[in-house]
Amino acid sequence: MLSLRRASFLPSRGAPVEKFSMIDFKSLNSNQRLVLNILVPMLYLFPLVFAYMGPKNFGFGYRGLVYAGLSVGAVGVLLWMVAMWSLGSSLAVLPGTDQLVTKGVYRVFRHPVYIGIVLTLTGLFVACGSVPCLVYVFVVVIPLNIFRAKAEEEVLLQQLGPAYQQYKDSTLC
Repeated sequence: MLSLRRASFLPSRGAPVEKFSMIDFKSLNSNQRLVLNILVPMLYLFPLVFAYMGPKNFGFGYRGLVYAGLSVGAVGVLLWMVAMWSLGSSLAVLPGTDQLVTKGVYRVFRHPVYIGIVLTLTGLFVACGSVPCLVYVFVVVIPLNIFRAKAEEEVLLQQLGPAYQQYKDSTLC
């Protein structure tokens, strides 16, 4: 079972404050890790299958939206691919690493894979004219990516300390 960890930290005023961290990924057994490694990518695949199989209203009736959506989607795919290439062997579904990646698009963005996923799906669903899939992006994909980014940052701060904090301060989302 996934567990929340209690952690305390000192805010700027010096009084200890308790907070609950997202998930203790170290406490997951191999079966739980396998399920998450399969489930998370499936959450990104689901709306693509729905858009493919569902009714189409390309560009919501506006040809320009088809091209705009495809353009946004193409930028998203390129960002996503370049980010994955930049990560190299550090690419993983669950957070944790032994090295900080600051090359390629990671010089500018801390989470270019998540940005690329959102741009890709949003662009494709605008091009297809799929309202349910756009709603899915805003209700599931974006919150999922925010959750994943926060969990990643928490783990990386614990593992890499001040080096990650300095990197975080010098980059965009």
